[in-house]
Amino acid sequence: MKLTKFVSIGITVFLGASASILSTNTKALGAEKVVLTFGPIRQAINVSDLEDFAKNGTTTTTIRQIIGVSKMDAGTLRGLMGLEIGLKPANLARVVYSTPGEKITDEVGQAIRTQRNTESGKALRAAMILAASDDGKVSVLEILKQYPLPEVYVDVAKIGGAVAKVQGLAGTLQTLLQDSMRSTTTTQTTRTETTTTVEPRRSVQPTTAPPARPVFAPAPAPARTPQPVRGLW
Repeated sequence: MKLTKFVSIGITVFLGASASILSTNTKALGAEKVVLTFGPIRQAINVSDLEDFAKNGTTTTTIRQIIGVSKMDAGTLRGLMGLEIGLKPANLARVVYSTPGEKITDEVGQAIRTQRNTESGKALRAAMILAASDDGKVSVLEILKQYPLPEVYVDVAKIGGAVAKVQGLAGTLQTLLQDSMRSTTTTQTTRTETTTTVEPRRSVQPTTAPPARPVFAPAPAPARTPQPVRGLW
């Protein structure tokens, strides 16, 4: 439990520092350009234009083109971009770096990804934690604004499934948190048992018998000289 408490404190400090940095220099850490994709179609758009679309419904030529190609309803796309999902930052940080959490965010990372689609899950996890650290809520738009690269690719065809997975993550967050804490405790216990030093058993040296005491034979009695018999001489 001491380790869990230490991890929790570390995450809290990290989130506090991240929020402070973001409040003073958000553009330096967030994506500046979003590339909307649909099949072979690639359309670049500024994050600020996408933010205006999500908040006010204001469209640009690029947004209208991608909506026309994808056959997606403008209101649906706008709703998916701005939908906020409540996620507590400290709990989220522990969960997304657990095995189940990494699997989910890797899947979401196929819709919100890096240019080469490498380490998209890692970038997404960082963006989600930073997005949640502000107000405890995550949306696609907030993830894009906190993405740790200047450019991020969004697959319009997969965005609906990505939002559903994040909603599912929020719904099972408590269960995943408990599982990750149990996993951490089990791992630490196993490591402790593995690294315990076993004292070698001392060999018992044979006891040396004391030297035998010499046995002395009794001295022979002196032979008696026969006495002369009186009367014979």
